Amino acid sequence: MNIFVWVTLTLSVYVRCSTAQGKKFFCSFSPSKADLIGYQPENIPLEVCPDVIFKAISFPSILGRQILFNDNEKIAFSRVVSSVRKRSNTARIVASIDGTARDFATTSNAIVRRKAFVQATVALLLELDADAIELNWKASSNSANDRASMVQLLQDLRQAVNAASKSRNRNRELWFRGSLHPSLLADAYNIFDVCELVDHVTLDPSTAESLENSHAPLYGTPQELGMYIPNIGNVYYPKTGFNTTTQRWIDEGCAPKKLLLGIGLYGISRVFSPALAPYLYNKVNLLAPNGTHLEQRELCKYIREAGWSYAWDGYGGMPYVTRALQNGLVERISYEDLDSLRLKMDMVEQKRLGGIYIDYVHSDDIYGSFGERIPEEGAAPEQQIGVTQGWCTWWLW
Repeated sequence: MNIFVWVTLTLSVYVRCSTAQGKKFFCSFSPSKADLIGYQPENIPLEVCPDVIFKAISFPSILGRQILFNDNEKIAFSRVVSSVRKRSNTARIVASIDGTARDFATTSNAIVRRKAFVQATVALLLELDADAIELNWKASSNSANDRASMVQLLQDLRQAVNAASKSRNRNRELWFRGSLHPSLLADAYNIFDVCELVDHVTLDPSTAESLENSHAPLYGTPQELGMYIPNIGNVYYPKTGFNTTTQRWIDEGCAPKKLLLGIGLYGISRVFSPALAPYLYNKVNLLAPNGTHLEQRELCKYIREAGWSYAWDGYGGMPYVTRALQNGLVERISYEDLDSLRLKMDMVEQKRLGGIYIDYVHSDDIYGSFGERIPEEGAAPEQQIGVTQGWCTWWLW
């Protein structure tokens, strides 16, 4: 049996046990990304993706006192709801609203606009038959002054969502997407208040991409300083890894069961000059901070081409590959494999987090490039493309 499938089927039992113990497992879906490869809502494998996060609702437009959500995005969400409800009576669907810190702060600081946003958001929740609303408040280093307005908006939304739940006799939830960037954790959030007001906080792995050579590191890589510095010593231990940043949410007062760790099904490619790397402690992420995203299904094929050398980042807890380019530069790609996923799942268990979500279900190896493809039951051969769950999704489940 193919080794990927063997490990997948064996360890999936481990994750199922976690689910049985109350761990949550969500798969995110973006119609704009999925449409590029012909992946439809009907292709979402509910047998391994029991719940879905719809990541495609833009921040609403503001016309005077009116708050208006995009009609096309509402239609796309309705398609997902229709497909999921037809196939499952238990699946939960979360509508995620994107917005910059400025978008949310401008709306929250004005009483009239804040009330209008709350009304429009709850109306969206009910109109679209969603089970939860998530706010993707994209905090920035300039968000410190918005902490109070963030809490105020969440307080008003909490009351409105509770009222909607009671009036319809159906539980609805309020979610919040949080950062794993250490500086934002220190400046952008009143973590205790945020976690008290929401049902779940999804921890976005993409917010930590530029911190280490591995884009989703478990631990930061120590740096030898070459001199003794008071209160630090000769070695600096950065607090950039997921183990540290998830713990920061807990230490600041967030109940672990409310935290859902994001698992990004993609790799990051960085091209750099090896001659310059020693001058920056071999921090490739500093030489090429804006890496190129490679979906899991893309990099599966890409890193099987000739010329790659495989290695393991012991601190980041992730694999990576490197190869020399013709112009004297080097390309480095960090990515997820079964070993790195296992380490992250172990951390979720050890910290007793509420579960995980994956970005995105259609980013996975849906064509079976890494291992054997797992076809949808009953699908004809000509229907196999785009209707299989990838090996990451299957294993994590």
